[in-house]
Amino acid sequence: MAIAKSKRLAVVARLAALREQQQLIRLQQSQAALQQNQHSLDRLVSYKDDYAAGIGVSVGEMGDAANGVAVNDLQNFSRFMNDLSYATDLQQQQLDRASDACQLDNDRWSQLHARQRRLEELVEVRRRDELHREAIRADRENDDRWNALHQTLKVR
Repeated sequence: MAIAKSKRLAVVARLAALREQQQLIRLQQSQAALQQNQHSLDRLVSYKDDYAAGIGVSVGEMGDAANGVAVNDLQNFSRFMNDLSYATDLQQQQLDRASDACQLDNDRWSQLHARQRRLEELVEVRRRDELHREAIRADRENDDRWNALHQTLKVR
């Protein structure tokens, strides 16, 4: 006997569910990477802001008496702030890439999830159809038996 269409579709639905779960894991990994990149950027920005605020107080306290040192300190401060700005820009780029990857993974998961749900619904429809057809066939068989028995009883 041939395998029922609902059972064949159930296999396809299970494979779709497996693909969906694999994509969900990828999505969760992308989200974790996105959060890590955001955390790193936040730390860099916070450090940059704290450093800028701290050096401003130090330069202000030095006053005119330490002009030579203050100029050197300002140059060092300027270089360091440029390096921090560059690192912040790089981290922002990484964050943007992680965000794009996360969005792509989310879109892919959404597609797989919707496909898997449609397949599950189709399996259910096929099962109901098969059960309905089986019930009709069983009713016909019972009717045929009843009619055959009734005909046998009439002949006597």
